[in-house]
Parts: sequence; structure tokens; C-alpha cells
Amino acid sequence: MTKGLLLVKIQLPNGQKTILDESIALEDKVKVVEDLTEEWRDILRSNWKSDSVKFFLDSLANYLVWHKEDVSDITEDKEVMSRNKTNRLHRGRRDVPFSSLSSEDKEMLFGERGAE
Repeated sequence: MTKGLLLVKIQLPNGQKTILDESIALEDKVKVVEDLTEEWRDILRSNWKSDSVKFFLDSLANYLVWHKEDVSDITEDKEVMSRNKTNRLHRGRRDVPFSSLSSEDKEMLFGERGAE
């Protein structure tokens, strides 16, 4: 996909739909969100609990939260370990019941009250 062609459709508090560019920098998205909330400030304040305002604010929040710096980079998530790595990690694990801890270990883990 070419930059600039990724768009997000949101619904304004008055029910009209508008389109936001997904491929812009995060700072630009923040500016867009600030401009929209400023434009709709009176309605947001007076209709705080209405579904249309909640939906509008939720859409803007998602627009910011799901930001990706490089949209063309669709690689696997580096923060999530594979099942193989997770299994290898658990194989080397050694569980020790709390009742088997010495008084010094309990003191170190839980402080003064935990050693009682």
C-alpha cells in the first residue's frame, strides 16, 4: 500500500462521518485529535454521557492508540515470544513452594510481617 491511502472513518457527535489519514506521524494525529475535540468542545461538555459523544471519543482514542510508525512494516510482533521459546523457558523453571522458604528468604521477599 502506498502512504497516504490508509484512511480511518469516524463518526462525529452530530452523526456525520469524516475520514482521518492513518499514515501520518503520531504528532500530526495528536494535532488532528486536538483540533476535533476543540471544534466539538461545547457538544462534548454538554452531552458527555451520550452514546454519540462516547463513540466519537472512543474512535479518537483508538486512532491514537493503534498508531504504527511504519505502516508498510507488517512483520511479526517482536514483543511476543513464540510458543517454542515459552516452552523452553518453562522447562528450565524451578518452582519452590513458599512453605519451603527459609526465614531469611521470607524476610527478603515479604519484609518484616511476611516472616511471621
